[in-house]
Amino acid sequence: MIEILGWVGTVLVLIGYWANSNLRHRLAMTTWIAGDVIWITYDVFIENWSHMVLSLVIIGINIYGIYKIIANGRLSR
Repeated sequence: MIEILGWVGTVLVLIGYWANSNLRHRLAMTTWIAGDVIWITYDVFIENWSHMVLSLVIIGINIYGIYKIIANGRLSR
């Protein structure tokens, strides 16, 4: 069960990369955040603290990116 969490997080983050490369910013940001939340959960279970911190930082960067995109009026799909 725990390993499935890691794979689901990976798939969501990969969808986020794909969406970002296709200029679908809203989908990219939401799937990245969802994938990182799942990775954080996974990391807590396996006690992988360095990756958990990385995921938290990436979520923060994505939230900042959403703010900047909205502030510039360029949030697409």
